[in-house]
Amino acid sequence: MELIIAVVVSTIIYQLYIRYVPVCGVSMISKTQLSNIKHVAVIDLREYNEATALPVPTAIPLPLSYIKRNYHQIPYKDVILITSDAITTNLGVRKLKRYGFRIKGVCCLEMKPTIKTA
Repeated sequence: MELIIAVVVSTIIYQLYIRYVPVCGVSMISKTQLSNIKHVAVIDLREYNEATALPVPTAIPLPLSYIKRNYHQIPYKDVILITSDAITTNLGVRKLKRYGFRIKGVCCLEMKPTIKTA
């Protein structure tokens, strides 16, 4: 019984670490710097509705949930990620590093919530 509890607790701790602990050694890039990038794949990890609201024309749209089946279509091993929040950044960087990609930077484009007033 203790073994089962230990496995469950360690699995929960691992999942929390993967999702919430920031990845070290990844530099932040502004949206204006993306136009000067050469020989690096710019991957947009945002969901399609977020990516169409704030488009980046040079980016390859590849939502986080599609990385596992489409990572082989990324043309370069050096990548810059476009994300919408810190959790997407952490998960995307860890997943792409697992597949052998070198993360050169991350550009976080957050959508501002629109507040409608009557």
